[in-house]
Amino acid sequence: MERTMKERVLSVFKAKKINVNRASKLLGIPQRTLNRQVNEDGKVGMELVYSLLSTFPDVSPSWLVLGQGEMFQDVDAIEAFNDASPYYSDLPVTAGLKDTFDPLREKPTGYISMPNWAAQFYFPVSGTSMEPEIHSGDIVGVNRVESLREVDPDKIYMIVTNESRMIKRCHTDENDDSIMWCVSPNYPAFKIKKNDICAMFHVVNRIERL
Repeated sequence: MERTMKERVLSVFKAKKINVNRASKLLGIPQRTLNRQVNEDGKVGMELVYSLLSTFPDVSPSWLVLGQGEMFQDVDAIEAFNDASPYYSDLPVTAGLKDTFDPLREKPTGYISMPNWAAQFYFPVSGTSMEPEIHSGDIVGVNRVESLREVDPDKIYMIVTNESRMIKRCHTDENDDSIMWCVSPNYPAFKIKKNDICAMFHVVNRIERL
């Protein structure tokens, strides 16, 4: 019988000899949330998938998400994960509507290694909404934000919704905690509902176009 993703997550915990309490600390996910997703009737969230693969790079993304192949990757795949970050040249970050980003189902164009900058993923930028700070054609490195409470209005973020993938500065609405304002130098600020945000990434570095 084919295993569900929930069963595969529990299999990783068993292989790593950790319980839910220990896993919550390693993955940075509240124990109550993690327990609901893996032991109760909750659905395994992408935050759990991202955190598990980041914490245990020897676990195969294809096996965890799709049930294909073996639980653990070969040595070459692990070294590629550790030494460099995947770059997605065909998934530009823009102010316009684009497909959402799921790195577990997307195939990277290549890998970028910048030892002094720890970025999980790299993307090209399309559009001028963040100029002069970030130009169209630049490449940005991003790290996943685990909680919207961590958002700093002075930093730049990549926001992923069901309809868009964009870079903006962000801050929570002063009167409504469920609303996030997106701000850029060249366009009017606009608001989105936090519930519509699938994932959020902090832009940690930029490779300037030549």
